[in-house]
Amino acid sequence: MPRVLGPLFSTLFSFAPRVGAAAILLMPGTVSAVLFYDTDNAAFNTTAPAGGYADSGWQYEGYYGGFLGTMIAPQYFITVQHVGPQGGTFVHAGIFNGGTDVTYTIDMSANGGAGYWDIAGTDLRIVKINEAFPYYAPLYTGGGEVGMSLVTVGRGGPRGAEVLVSGNLHGWEHGLADGIARWGTNIVSDTTTIGGLGDLLVVEFDDSGPFHTIYEATLSSGDSGGGVFVNDGGIWKLAGVNYSVDGLFDTNNVTGDGSEFGAGLFDRGGLYQGSDAQGWNFIPNLPLDNPSSFYATRISAHAATIQSIAVVPEPDTLLLAAVAGLGALTRRRR
Repeated sequence: MPRVLGPLFSTLFSFAPRVGAAAILLMPGTVSAVLFYDTDNAAFNTTAPAGGYADSGWQYEGYYGGFLGTMIAPQYFITVQHVGPQGGTFVHAGIFNGGTDVTYTIDMSANGGAGYWDIAGTDLRIVKINEAFPYYAPLYTGGGEVGMSLVTVGRGGPRGAEVLVSGNLHGWEHGLADGIARWGTNIVSDTTTIGGLGDLLVVEFDDSGPFHTIYEATLSSGDSGGGVFVNDGGIWKLAGVNYSVDGLFDTNNVTGDGSEFGAGLFDRGGLYQGSDAQGWNFIPNLPLDNPSSFYATRISAHAATIQSIAVVPEPDTLLLAAVAGLGALTRRRR
């Protein structure tokens, strides 16, 4: 059952085991802001992507309290509702912009004094700032995300202890959130619709095969609000906002014993998934791996509403704002 990625690992809803889904597409685990399949190195992918992943969305991220947000218009960034208000600033840190930290203040008078807009029926929240961003992420509106390569960014924690079933490795427990931003890769395996949450991208955590990516990653607690970007014709666009992960897991279905755990698993077989409150479902340990997934609220399904709030000005106005913003960055670097 997917769990939101805020500070408390809350269980929101449950899914039946998706044995069949793994047969269709296979995928990743967390990246401390993303948990990686191939490494437990806490310093891995903590700087801007290069090569084929250059300019893949990292540059559009910023710190919103203890979480992340993504710049989507000159005066707006997008994040999630379930982490709650995160103070009065958004910091486009030097690790993201290649220079020094730039702090923007949230316009607390926006939307009748709320300072933000919540998109009904989703976990998305759009926040307005007083100043202007020099650049921002284009939105993916195509609706063909399944099978597309992705980059996700978060600031949760690296992988923890090994999860063993009958002595065989099935994945890793979530480590403690460390607040360090990291990026990882994967492939969109599916989409789903959940009442009250809208459309979600489904991203599996695989250990091998054609859908196992070079920086295979899933999410852990603290990764909420980070962006998921897909490559659309050579341009990386915002396709999702990190929401939740499968879990919790346990080796038994005993309630109250405190043995449940969060994890990024490339095979959930042989474990129970659920919670003490909602019950536990046993997932058979079959020859075919049954990976856990992470979920991101789908931008394309809500693009019209997002664009009606996060207004992008006409080109002439936009150019002036960008030049002013770049000038501010230059002055700060000096």
